[in-house]
Formats: sequence, C-alpha cells, structure tokens
Amino acid sequence: MDIVEITGLTHRYPDGHPSLAGIDLTIARGSFVILAGANGAGKSTLLKHLNGLLLPDKGEVRIGGVPVRKDPLHARRTVGMVFQDADSQIVGETVWDDAAFGPENLNWTAERIQDSVEAALATVGLGDLRDRSPHLLSGGEKRRLAIAGVLAMRPDVIVLDEPFANLDYEGVRQVLTHIVTLHADGVTIIVCVHDLEKVLAHAQRLIILQQGRIAADGAPEEVVRKAEAFGVRMPAACRLGGKVESWLR
Repeated sequence: MDIVEITGLTHRYPDGHPSLAGIDLTIARGSFVILAGANGAGKSTLLKHLNGLLLPDKGEVRIGGVPVRKDPLHARRTVGMVFQDADSQIVGETVWDDAAFGPENLNWTAERIQDSVEAALATVGLGDLRDRSPHLLSGGEKRRLAIAGVLAMRPDVIVLDEPFANLDYEGVRQVLTHIVTLHADGVTIIVCVHDLEKVLAHAQRLIILQQGRIAADGAPEEVVRKAEAFGVRMPAACRLGGKVESWLR
C-alpha cells in the first residue's frame, strides 16, 4: 500500500523559476527510500510538499490517501520532517521540553505526552540528558534530538534532509543506527542526501532528481551506476566494481 502518492506535481519559485516539473511518484508504506540529486535539483522542495510546508502550483500530493491541500494537519501528523540544520528545530529550554513541543501542540493529554516523549528520548539515547540545555549538545546529539522531537509525534513517515551534514564519523554512525532501527520498526523512511555512501546499503530504492524531474528510480544497486550522469557522486566501492558496505559494521 502506498502512503505517499504524488501526481503531476509542479512548483515554481516566487520569481517564476520552475523547481518541480510534473512529478509523478508513489512511495510504499514501510519502505526506505533515498532521494538524491545535484544542488538545485528540487529535492528539498519536493520534501516540503509532503507535509504542506509548500503547496503545488499544479498537481496533487496525497498522504495516506488524503490530499495535503485539503487536510495539511493530517499530513503533518503523518509525516515528520528532520531538517538539515538541527538548530533551527530547537525550541525548548531543555532536551525534554524540546521533544515535547510537537505533542503539546497536538493537544494530547499530559499522560500521553509523558509516555511519548520518554519513549522518543529513549529511542535516540538521550533519556539521561533530559534536563540539559539543547544548545550544549554535540552536533550528533542535536540531530538525534531533532529525530526525537519528530518521533514523539508518532508519525508513519520520517523525512530526513541531509541528516549526516557536518557530523563526524561517530555522529554519522549514531544517527544512522537510529534511522535503521526506525525502519526496522515499520516507519517509512525518506532520506535526502548528496553522499550516497553513508546510507546506500540500507535503502530499498534510490530516486535521483535532475532539474525538477525524476531522472532515475529503482533498486539502489542499479540506479547508483547512473548517478554521476545526473551530478551525484558514485561511492568509491561502486567505482571499483564492489558493493557499498554499511557504516554500522
């Protein structure tokens, strides 16, 4: 069953420049999808249509069968977004406050918020830091807190825009571990990256955008061979005829 259905999605920037040109795309519930492309290909613009941060000039986006334009609140409850700049998502004075922000705005009961935030912080390994100021966290911890804030709202889909940006090796491993665990628990994962090497081994599908259109779409091991034709760097292992190994081994 498809949880994301996009038909004829067209979007233009305020200056009239086209950013997406007639995108047709479906994403199956429970899948792990990579969205890649050169700078300016339209990746982030496409992601923002999944929960109503942007609305199409033409076409339609449906989440769980419900048009985003008709019910953006449903889309935002179903699709959680983790942005590249984790600091932009920090709003609480403590780690706990920050993770609770989303559920509180959904008008949940105090008991439900308590249970959801505790579970989310435990999932990303930040339970012991619940009283710490988010601004004192490391880069990897801030990214994990951003994931916890999304998890606390219990979405069916988690979208991550460049989740490994500016992280060191250990930070990448920490964040990747949680992404893989979430997928194993049944969450639909959509990851936007420019560096395929870190996540390719775990994905079931690779979609490449070029100039606002889908240029390639299919099994990662097949599509990655075409990546450089569309401005996406091929992992070194693929260049040598090998297979990209997981960073978690």
